[in-house]
Amino acid sequence: MYIQRINKVQEYLINNNIDGFIFFISDDHGSEYITNTYKSVAFLSGFTGSAGTLLITKESSYLWTDGRYFLQASEQLKKSNTTLKKIGEDETIIEHISTNLNSLAVDFKTLNTSFANALNNSKTKLIHEEKLLDEIWTNRPKLSKKKISVLPDSAVHMSANKKCYKTLSAIKKKDNYGVLITALDDIAYLTNARGKDIKYNPIFNSFMLLTRVNGIDTYTLYISSTKLSMEAKDKFKEQGIIIKPYNQVYKDVKTFKHKIYFSPSKTNFLLYTLMENKKAIELWPTLNKAIKRKVEIIDSKKAHIKDAIAMCKFIYYIKNNVGKRKIDELSASKYLANLRKSVGAHDLSFSTICGYKEHGAIIHYSASKESNKQILNDGLLLVDSGGQYYYGTTDITRTIALNNITDKMKYHFTLVLKAHIALSCAIFDKKTTDASLDLIARKPLWDAGLDYNHGTGHGVGHNLNVHEGPQSIRHNKVNPTFMKKGMITSNEPGLYFENEYGIRHENELLCVKVDKDHLGFEPITYVPFDVDAIDVSMLTDSERKWLNNYHQLVYNIVSKYLTIKEKEYLRKITKEI
Repeated sequence: MYIQRINKVQEYLINNNIDGFIFFISDDHGSEYITNTYKSVAFLSGFTGSAGTLLITKESSYLWTDGRYFLQASEQLKKSNTTLKKIGEDETIIEHISTNLNSLAVDFKTLNTSFANALNNSKTKLIHEEKLLDEIWTNRPKLSKKKISVLPDSAVHMSANKKCYKTLSAIKKKDNYGVLITALDDIAYLTNARGKDIKYNPIFNSFMLLTRVNGIDTYTLYISSTKLSMEAKDKFKEQGIIIKPYNQVYKDVKTFKHKIYFSPSKTNFLLYTLMENKKAIELWPTLNKAIKRKVEIIDSKKAHIKDAIAMCKFIYYIKNNVGKRKIDELSASKYLANLRKSVGAHDLSFSTICGYKEHGAIIHYSASKESNKQILNDGLLLVDSGGQYYYGTTDITRTIALNNITDKMKYHFTLVLKAHIALSCAIFDKKTTDASLDLIARKPLWDAGLDYNHGTGHGVGHNLNVHEGPQSIRHNKVNPTFMKKGMITSNEPGLYFENEYGIRHENELLCVKVDKDHLGFEPITYVPFDVDAIDVSMLTDSERKWLNNYHQLVYNIVSKYLTIKEKEYLRKITKEI
């Protein structure tokens, strides 16, 4: 099936004398998570991860992905005879294209401008082609028509028109210019609206063009009218937001004669080519939405308390029922999803990663009917999950110890915990970048000759995308970001041993002011770490103190919401060590 689909692309290349065709796991907005309409890489190659780039040439096919997906990709790509290219280990895709291809077909709407500009130094000719995929993918899913909703005034810290005004005013130019907003979470943030177009991400397909011409500000939202309720229409009219059809943006940026400011990593190449006068910058909404305001911080903590109730109930369920009743990865995931729903989550924030034993070593594992594994009372269970609440977004990983935990498992479990604590306790000045913080978390593992092949942390949205920039804690980041008070970031070091087990400990951290010159972190995830897998002798006095204080905090916050038996169990697993 996959081989035949790739063969059809290769037929197109041969017939049109083009050297290659490139497909991205992306949409017209540079989104990380995408609707089924845009899952061309999965359709053609069989690879279902959230990050990867597929290159098909006349004779071969290749997929580039990062360390989170090496194991998954190596299995899934067998279906299409596609060669796996490991980012960070093999040649880059830019190097491969520049060296081997004179011409490259691509849908300019899914090609982001940053990638296209990286090819500028090569002699590879880019050819816009957006019809071929539809010809091959005859039952391609349509874009969502689900209605959007507007957040209540009590849930937002700033009106939509004021956010639009600030976005324009952040440009240090007096008059006659525009700002193009293409990132869907930026648009949801600006408009104080939420949608259901992409699974687990409360965003909606749209563009925005904000202009300031001859002293007059105009805010235009490009969106399908079928997605607007009367409430949304009235609210946007009240905020001075003009509505135009979704695809009208391409015509409007072409006819706008003044300079347009845009984000190259989120703007598709077709829009880029249509803009006559343009300048790339980091846009105001991206940074501003990452810095949570008072109402958002209060609500986020409320969401994490709800989430902690669900997680503590889940851990109690797993610990007391595995080995007594049949539980597998899929049923455990469903049980946890129902617990979240019972405490107020309106959705998950991403597809739950529930990996038992060797599946825990697949960093972004997703259980299927084919891979589903029964969970026995033995070994380690890694569960990475989160919820979408109307007042916040959560993301947490806990590694649960069942029976027969070996000294080796405890050693690795405790090393990862030491890494987690190290970052949690970090105190740093206001000129510290996200990239430099990554080294703090990795040091305990590097000292032991170990490491993990993913970032240590990412920004988290507020009832928005679970992955949010600009901050992301990883030492190889190209453009580091200064950490700011109010940013919420995950802390998730791990260790993974192929065909054995995986360990990851993840909390969300709120960046707070420690004193006049320094920042630090406050954990806002309230779920215990499994003491059954901790080698206490490996912890320093300060690490043990941190863990005991954290567990006391967890008990004080969560215990009042649990049943008597659950509360007794929580007291047992949060007692001082």
